[in-house]
Amino acid sequence: MTDKYKRQLLDAGVNLESALDRFMGSEVLYDNFLLKFIQDNTFCQLKEFLSNNDIQNAFVQAHTLKGVVANLEFLPLLDILTPMTELLRSGDIEKISEQQELLEVRYDKICSIIKDNH
Repeated sequence: MTDKYKRQLLDAGVNLESALDRFMGSEVLYDNFLLKFIQDNTFCQLKEFLSNNDIQNAFVQAHTLKGVVANLEFLPLLDILTPMTELLRSGDIEKISEQQELLEVRYDKICSIIKDNH
């Protein structure tokens, strides 16, 4: 990983030090998981289920995505997915649209950084 790439991730709110610790200090391994993240369709499925008001399946996707972003230390996404998951768990979808919009902006930003560096 280049210093520029690392700086972009840090500026986007990624806890890179903790993430690299989780990946045994291997930047190559971590970067491989970043590439897998942008290829994963969990986020797209979450959006689809939310647009169809399929709360149960949206919850499953949000919970899955929350685990992935926690492991990758994408704190700006985790900050949204944690309360969103709990709202979906309880079936309270009134506040979801605001969170969904912010999640999409932050998700797109991190994905753009990853794509721009490959």
